[in-house]
Amino acid sequence: MSSTYANDQTKTLRRSILWRTILNAVLFTAVYAAAVFLVELFKPALSNFVFYTVLDGVGYTLYNLLSSLYYLVAAGVYLIGMILVIRAGINRALRYFDALFEAVEGMLVEEGSPIDLPAELSSTALALNGIQAERERSERAAKAAEQRKNELVVYLAHDIKTPLTSIIGYLTLLSESPDMPIETRARYANITLEKSYRLEELIEEFFEITRYNLQTIPVERSRFDVTLFCQQVIDEFYPQASSRSLEIKLEAPDELPTFADANRLSRVFNNVLKNALSYADEGSVVEVHVGESVIGTVNWLKIMVVNRGREITPEHLDRIFEKFYRGDDARTTASGGAGLGLAIAREIARAHGGGLTGCLLYSSSWV
Repeated sequence: MSSTYANDQTKTLRRSILWRTILNAVLFTAVYAAAVFLVELFKPALSNFVFYTVLDGVGYTLYNLLSSLYYLVAAGVYLIGMILVIRAGINRALRYFDALFEAVEGMLVEEGSPIDLPAELSSTALALNGIQAERERSERAAKAAEQRKNELVVYLAHDIKTPLTSIIGYLTLLSESPDMPIETRARYANITLEKSYRLEELIEEFFEITRYNLQTIPVERSRFDVTLFCQQVIDEFYPQASSRSLEIKLEAPDELPTFADANRLSRVFNNVLKNALSYADEGSVVEVHVGESVIGTVNWLKIMVVNRGREITPEHLDRIFEKFYRGDDARTTASGGAGLGLAIAREIARAHGGGLTGCLLYSSSWV
């Protein structure tokens, strides 16, 4: 519940109690005035009746004394009545706030229990129930993310042993066999180098998991040409694309200046393009479209990466930007990372004031 909403609810409740108290005071005043009017109307007749039929001289003297105090007594009765009306209003307000405090305490103690408040607080009860449901969803999501993170740590720790064992084994062979043929020695050295690169990647993923904090992404903007920037990043992926017979096609203006953090934006483009190449059909074309999109009066940089590959269900499409989520549900890291690349890319885009989304594109030429 936002502070603005809470203030609005408090003001609404306060006005409701105030107006109800005022209404009760007006009703009491009306009844009291009617009673006083009736007393004044029948007072002469009552006085004559008492004088001639009921009271003796002493009694009549007492009656006159009470009559002289009539207005004072009437004022006292009215004052006591108003005090009781105001007291009832205050007690009603206290009952409302007691019910509200009990409901909030119940949210903290009894998870899942619906909030039940008086009818005057129905909108507040609805908001509290919404907060409780959102909190439970957040807790479940946090537990699921923590579980996925712990699983990934276990899987990465297990996977690190594989290249490390190979490195130790091949280095041991090289050390114990000084007369090994040059061709065999070169082959073992190449295998050891490949395993070392893989080990470096796994260790880097460990660092990503341990230092993962997307709330403190610094952005240092500068001016640069996006077209040249994208071409440079694409060139870096040429070996990966060639190994799977993939073609990366860039569609961009000759020059497109922008004002952003080039290092951070490079990571966004790297993560997205790497993901597109990893899941594209072999021998297909990965398209990169660069341009501007006008929203209101502001020109926004728009980079779209399109690949052809296995179809992603809408459920997975909504979750591919979650941290530690991997669409293929793989339990090994042979073909994928820790599930942080797209999540980090989205947060960097948000830090720039933009965003990162995924969508499904259908084309008859792809069938």
